[in-house]
Amino acid sequence: MTKIEEKWRESLIDIKEIDFKNIQFEKIISYPPAGNDVFECIGKKDNKKINFIIKSERGKFANFENEIKVLPKLKKLLPIPSIIEYGKLDNYTYIVLSKIEGEKLSDIFKENDISDIERNDYLFKYGCELANIHNIKIEWTIARQRPINTYPSKEEYQNLTDWENSIIDYLKETKPKQLNYDTFIHGDFHYGNILWENNNISGILDWEYSGIGLKEQDIAWSVILRPGQQFMNTKEDITSFLKGYSSNQTYNKQVLKWCLLNGSMHFYLMNKNNGDKEYLNYLYNFINKILIIK
Repeated sequence: MTKIEEKWRESLIDIKEIDFKNIQFEKIISYPPAGNDVFECIGKKDNKKINFIIKSERGKFANFENEIKVLPKLKKLLPIPSIIEYGKLDNYTYIVLSKIEGEKLSDIFKENDISDIERNDYLFKYGCELANIHNIKIEWTIARQRPINTYPSKEEYQNLTDWENSIIDYLKETKPKQLNYDTFIHGDFHYGNILWENNNISGILDWEYSGIGLKEQDIAWSVILRPGQQFMNTKEDITSFLKGYSSNQTYNKQVLKWCLLNGSMHFYLMNKNNGDKEYLNYLYNFINKILIIK
C-alpha cells in the first residue's frame, strides 16, 4: 500500500479521540492517499503488536455501512481485510481493518525492471480476479451508482467544444437500452485498491460501492487510464486484462464499448483544465479509437 509519512490533508476526525473497544491504539505511522481519510496505525490486539488500518468517511458519497456488512460475507472467498471494529465519531463512520501486506501495480511497475511477459502476466491476473468477483453468487442490494456511471451532463461543464458536445450527444443517443444489472460487482476495482505480493494479488480493498450491478461498468472502471498511470495505456495492456477476465467470465462487447467511452469522456472533462496535455491527448485518441470499433 502506498504510504505518505506526513499528513497530506486535514482529516475530518481526530482518530485519537476514538474510544476503541478491541484494540489499544498507539500511534499513526502513515497516511495512505484515498478518497476517504485513511490512517495506518500500530497498536495492540489481544496483547499482540499489530499494524491496522482506520478508514474514516469524508462524506456520504461512500457507503461504509455496505462495506461493514459485505466484508464478512466475502471473507472466505477473497483476499480482503477483516473488520476489527467500527463506530462513529462526530457523526462520521469509521472502520478499523486488518492490514494486508502488498504493493500497488503503480509501484511495482515503477520500481522494478518488468519484462513484457511479466507485465502481461500481472494484467492477466488482474482481469482474472475481477472475473472471480463477478462469479460470486450472493444476494445483495443494488450497487450505489455515481454520476460517472451515466453520460456527462452538459450543465456541469462550461465552454464545451464541438467535439466534446458531439461525444456527449453520442453517449446520450447510444446508451444501451438493455443493461443487465445482475452481477455482484466490486464497484471500485481500479489498481489503487488492489495489492500484490510475490506476483499475485494479496488484497482487494474498498468495498463501499459493491453490490448487484453492471459487470461491463466494473471492467471499464478497471482499465480506464488515470492521470499519471503508466499502464493500461496501450492496446496490449488492455488486451491482457480482458484475456484474463475472459478466461473465467463473459461480457457484452457493445455495452463495454459504451462504458469505456463514457468513463473516458468523464475523465477527459474532469481533467481538461489541469494542464496535463499528454493525458488529455491520450484520452482524446482513445475515445476516437473506441468510436470506430464495431
